[in-house]
Amino acid sequence: MAHKILIVDDEENILLVVKQALAGHCEVLTAANGQAALEVILRDKPDFVFLDISMPGMSGVAVLEKIRGLPARPVVWMLTGDEDLEMAAFTLKGGASGYLTKPFDVDRLRAVVFNALQDLEKGGEDDGSGDKPWRVKKGKK
Repeated sequence: MAHKILIVDDEENILLVVKQALAGHCEVLTAANGQAALEVILRDKPDFVFLDISMPGMSGVAVLEKIRGLPARPVVWMLTGDEDLEMAAFTLKGGASGYLTKPFDVDRLRAVVFNALQDLEKGGEDDGSGDKPWRVKKGKK
């Protein structure tokens, strides 16, 4: 079964570029805003999410916070403009695995996704849904 990747950005051209870059390698889902992203995450359980930090309405930071509250969650990488680098670094403390600045190199984007998916396959824990391994929050020992 193919991995599911969600791209969340209010810029349609970003959605198209990322979708084309990953086509044929995984199932690519898109959302143009934070609320739509949460709906897709709950319904389709993507393995990986590229999440734009600055969007009208619900920001990427707010979406990340909601994702963090899920019992099982996808790997999240933030997308940001150069002016948001401080906020991008802040999101790493909030649960993001990394960030890419726009404009981004398509080969770098592919490498980020493929490396994250390989890590999931090697060490991802099953969330019990019978679907795919998601990152599962571990209880403190």
